[in-house]
Parts: sequence; structure tokens; C-alpha cells
Amino acid sequence: MASIDTTHTVEWAVSATPKVSLASTDGESVATATIHENIRRTLGGNGTAETDGVIDYGGVADGATNYLQGTSGGVQIGNTNSTFIWVKHSGYQWSDASTLGAATTDNIQVKVGTEVCSVLRPGEAMVFPLHGEASSSDWTACSDGSDDIAVEAIGLD
Repeated sequence: MASIDTTHTVEWAVSATPKVSLASTDGESVATATIHENIRRTLGGNGTAETDGVIDYGGVADGATNYLQGTSGGVQIGNTNSTFIWVKHSGYQWSDASTLGAATTDNIQVKVGTEVCSVLRPGEAMVFPLHGEASSSDWTACSDGSDDIAVEAIGLD
């Protein structure tokens, strides 16, 4: 049988809407959230990251999430070979790789070595397209509180 060439890519997109909350003023206006008066638009972008398709960290098995245990010491979600990293705070404590625990309000710190590059609240997610550039350190997801957090992540080479 002939060999089939395979190309692995990840298509990603981000979007942010800067808002201002206006207080209610009796007899004049109700509380309102509106787009920031100087920015005046939604910010966003998208791209495609090429990978080898190798899932080094986190991942899924037949579509089911493999939760990682985000301790205060951290769980590895990528390394110096990773070309794309996706990480999500599940909003729940870690119970085991396939079961969520109780809800948590603790945050996740995403670190490259000892440097914090992102803080995720429950339910938030972030992508890091590295486009083949080697990171100088390992990537970890660390709980910033007392709870071990169920982290969803995929680190692709």
C-alpha cells in the first residue's frame, strides 16, 4: 500500500471586546456596558499552526478529555519542543483524569519556566502558537490557591 503524506495543523482564533460599565443614575439612565469609548471595536485575530501532530501533554482519548492535575507546583503542559499549546481552566477541582471535582474559584497561572505569562480564571482558555520556535523552558499550569485544579491542555510538537 502506498504511503500517505500527512500534514497536521491547528486553526485558532482569539477575540476580545474592551468594555466600560456605566453606573445607573436615578432618573437618567440604567446600568449599561458599552464598548470602550476610545478603542471602539472588537479586537481579534486568527491563524494556523503547523505541528507534527504528536500530543506530548494533556490531550484526549477518543474525544474524552484527559484532565491534568494542576497543583501549586504545576503540571507540565508543554516543553521546549512544543509548537502549539492550548490550556483551559475547567472551573473544577481535580478528581481524576476523567472526573471533575467540586467547583473552584482558584485561578491557574500559566508559566514558562518561573515566569507567569497568563492567569486564567475558571472557564477561561488561552492558545500559544509557537510556530516551531523553541521555548527556553517547560510550560506549566499551576493552581494559585489551595485547590488542585482540573486542567484541560494539549501540548503539540
